[in-house]
Amino acid sequence: MNIEEKIQLIEEGTLEVIDTEELKEVLEKDQPIAYTGYEPSGKIHLGHAVTVQKLKQLQKLGFKIKILLADYHAFLNGKGTIEEIAETAEYNKKCFQALGLDETTEYVYGSSFQLESDYTDKVYQLATMTTLKRARRSMDQVSRA
Repeated sequence: MNIEEKIQLIEEGTLEVIDTEELKEVLEKDQPIAYTGYEPSGKIHLGHAVTVQKLKQLQKLGFKIKILLADYHAFLNGKGTIEEIAETAEYNKKCFQALGLDETTEYVYGSSFQLESDYTDKVYQLATMTTLKRARRSMDQVSRA
């Protein structure tokens, strides 16, 4: 399957591709990576299933899938104790596996890096590189959810 066919498949059922040229560059890599994140704060629902279906499609196109289980976000948002959230995160992972993501999927827990001082340094560095326009666009995307 050529790059144009892959792009057509990726765009299918997708609301927006911000930069098609950047997507082409990603597809030319030996192992492109697709990343998404979820706050493990409750039961899995239809919205999760929709995004997992797209991740499965990307996996079939050769992407490595990385999923952030944002346990520290859930804790800061008052969704439970650390122990309760850890249990919910494990439940989420099992559900994603049951929905068909294969064993190559990498699951990353936010608490595994967000409590490190190096992470805070990177957040500050990123803040100096982010434009107001890009930040507003990001917030517009988040507020749609």
